Amino acid sequence: MEYVSLHHHSTFSYGDAFGLPAEHAEYVAAAGMKALALTEHGNASSHVQLEKACNKFGIKPIFGVEAYVAPPKQPRKCHQTVLAMDQVGLANLNKMVTQSWHDFYRWPTVHLSYMEAFSDGLIVLSGCADSSLACTLLGGKSYGPTRLEYSTDDYRRALGLVEWYQGVFGDRYYLETQNFPELDRTCVLNVALERLSQDTGVNLVATHDVHIITPEQTEMRTVLHAANRGSTVAQAEATWEYGIPSWIPTSDTEIHDRLVQTGLSQDAAAEAILNTGRIAERCNVVLPKVEPIVYEPSERDWESWV
Repeated sequence: MEYVSLHHHSTFSYGDAFGLPAEHAEYVAAAGMKALALTEHGNASSHVQLEKACNKFGIKPIFGVEAYVAPPKQPRKCHQTVLAMDQVGLANLNKMVTQSWHDFYRWPTVHLSYMEAFSDGLIVLSGCADSSLACTLLGGKSYGPTRLEYSTDDYRRALGLVEWYQGVFGDRYYLETQNFPELDRTCVLNVALERLSQDTGVNLVATHDVHIITPEQTEMRTVLHAANRGSTVAQAEATWEYGIPSWIPTSDTEIHDRLVQTGLSQDAAAEAILNTGRIAERCNVVLPKVEPIVYEPSERDWESWV
């Protein structure tokens, strides 16, 4: 596969995803992908397990996070996909995550100022349908009621936001197109993202927002949602869109066709898939290791113990 999963959750996205990093890595490797990113909600806790699993199954680990982005004291958070490109980026990713927990407000919160302060070595995708860019165009979160159309002013504000990220990250900023033709919001967004790409030169990238490994695990995700929110399974089913395939895709053709169904052109869909592999090639991080500390007792220590 040319496609690499860059927006991907394991069970470390607590209450929203299922499957250990090793299970995800094994499935991804069997599907023919050459790398796997884990982007847990607000934390980097899966990174050690990801590296061990990817080394075992012969694929490259990519270390990321799906950050909760919002101004101070804002309870409604937008989502942002962030990936470490190099060792400096890994350090900055960890600093960003750590600071977000210091500024915990309902969720660990990343402010836009952190994006500037910790930008070196990071690759940033614009995010899912709950991103700042998506909500600037179509409402949601703290941006007012959701809608399925955008005005000239909405587009102008979205263009300004893209240009801000482009100014901070340069060619390390990508517009994230998701392949969910079942969602009207995604279909409107993807067409707008292709237009933004043409107007700014920012590249498109394809993601699938994986939360489970296979379709059979959808029921488990429903249970996790219910347990995490103190509701019933029936209430979870009424709230979440479980008809959306949040499991791992298994072919480039599947991803391409679904992107085209959202309204992307054939060429844009193909380029977005190829850019996943290009991003994977740019990300080369090895987690730092520390030699175990071994205490060698002196003769005096032995004498004191006897």
